[in-house]
Amino acid sequence: MITIDYIESNQLCKITTDIVDNNWKQIRFQYNQISDQSEVFEDSIELPWHSFISNLNVLSLIISLFKVEVSFSDEAKNLLDDSIKNRNDITDLEEKPSLTKTEISDFLSSCNFKRTLTDEQLRNVSKLSRLPIGATFSVPGAGKTTEAISFYLLHKKTAQGLIVICPKNAFPAWEEQFSQCLGNLSPRIIRLTQGVTKIENDLNANIGCVFLISYQQFIRAVNPISKYLHNNRTFVFIDESHRMKGGSKTDTGRQIQKIAHLPIGKLIMSGTPLPQGVNDLIPQYSFLFPTDGDITEQNVTEKIKKVYVRTTKKELGLDKPKIITTPIPLNEPQKNLYDLIRSEELRQLSGLGNNDRKFYRQLGKSYMRLLQVVSNPSLLLKTVYSFPDALREAIEYGDGNKIKYVSIKARQLAKEGKKVIIWSGFVENVESITQMLSDLGAKCIHGGVEAGSDEEENTRERIVKDFHDDPNMFVLVANPAACSEGISLHTVCHHAIYLDRNYNSAQFLQSMDRIHRLGLPKGTETIIEIVHSPNSIDDLVDSRLNDKIRRMSEVLEDESLRVEPVTVELDAEGFDDEDAKQLLNHLKGLL
Repeated sequence: MITIDYIESNQLCKITTDIVDNNWKQIRFQYNQISDQSEVFEDSIELPWHSFISNLNVLSLIISLFKVEVSFSDEAKNLLDDSIKNRNDITDLEEKPSLTKTEISDFLSSCNFKRTLTDEQLRNVSKLSRLPIGATFSVPGAGKTTEAISFYLLHKKTAQGLIVICPKNAFPAWEEQFSQCLGNLSPRIIRLTQGVTKIENDLNANIGCVFLISYQQFIRAVNPISKYLHNNRTFVFIDESHRMKGGSKTDTGRQIQKIAHLPIGKLIMSGTPLPQGVNDLIPQYSFLFPTDGDITEQNVTEKIKKVYVRTTKKELGLDKPKIITTPIPLNEPQKNLYDLIRSEELRQLSGLGNNDRKFYRQLGKSYMRLLQVVSNPSLLLKTVYSFPDALREAIEYGDGNKIKYVSIKARQLAKEGKKVIIWSGFVENVESITQMLSDLGAKCIHGGVEAGSDEEENTRERIVKDFHDDPNMFVLVANPAACSEGISLHTVCHHAIYLDRNYNSAQFLQSMDRIHRLGLPKGTETIIEIVHSPNSIDDLVDSRLNDKIRRMSEVLEDESLRVEPVTVELDAEGFDDEDAKQLLNHLKGLL
């Protein structure tokens, strides 16, 4: 007899037996293979429940081969039954009826829903009405949050709450959207912050409410959240779900997968669900359907098509942005320093094997250093190199040509009465440019700028409000990692300048969408200007971003994602295997 139990405190499956023979040894071997977190003892096996539930084929094989009886504890059986139901739901999805647009409108009206859904939103919610499990991959500005709230209302029953895992900077948007959709009937919304103890207390004191938690806090508080989900029938939404794309290789992916079997309803949300490639969809799909063990790079696109909806920019009627590339050559000292660093990085890599994890990490550092010298050589001051003379010469020559150009262009736009947002991946660049352009009212947002109220000084929300309202603030300087989500600038700003970009296609696309989104008046020209140094790391980043965006466009069947920059004459985030291959060739002088 094999007994299977669920250990709630750490979401483990415990398999015990009274069998002591070679069959049990083989059974232990099978389960030891499916998870590197499995622990095998003489008479028991412990492994993450999500690993057990996503490998039910192993259990079927064991029963068939060894003719053993299996007994489940009540908790394990209930969780297993729910998981099997979800698996059957996806299998029979084509036969499940959708609510009509009229039925949806009538139901939302009965909930005193304040907004009138657009045709695209009604179409999407209709498809999502078939199951309490789904995905919305609509572009920013298309109303994903409104669709999500509608989805929640359609599927929830009395006293069933919601946990939204999202970037911290998205908290105000969720609160605002609930208020605008439901007015005085909006549910109580609790921000889960300030550590595990407070989060656990807030959960227990507010059962059935809507909770907002950041990815960082969720990773720390997964145990109390799991316990809450186990004891209370609750929905879970993952906003910006591409952040779990690393799956079991990252803390975010591992911890989110731990709770995949617990919610009664799930929705994932992202305008850029596969920033690196098709494999990014596998962890997201696995969260929705953890019992579907047959999920591969070859079939995940077709599988997820059954449950996702998307509104494109073309459907929103937006004019295409004008994307231009402005070539800014490196100055001579900068070029000399670049060549020296490229040689040094290749030398440091030569002693490492190509499959060595250190090799890959070193390549990631190499590309960041090359980006630094191209955008601003003084960023390298924190790094000790064996060629200080070249570094000093490049710095003494003044700010890099890119920074000089960006400053001049911002002043030109301000003189024309136009506001501009300047993007850089380096906090030092963000702060330096802000100081250089302080006479234009420049302010900045990066990871060190706290979220809060727009009534508090120096908060992210106050800076965004000032950019909208202050006629003397012409420049906002921002880091895409901190500011590419959750804000809208399109009513006051129509020009973005990228001092540098990294390999993260999601950040690039989402940062563009800060000024190119629903609500732009017809005929408004949106200009995306990419400042580019030819014959440098910029060439590789540009090529790889275009490849990633093209793949995303093909999978999502959305031509509006295509990025086709037009070059104009002068008038380690997101780093993957193919990025590494091209960078290595660049270091060798082959690209």
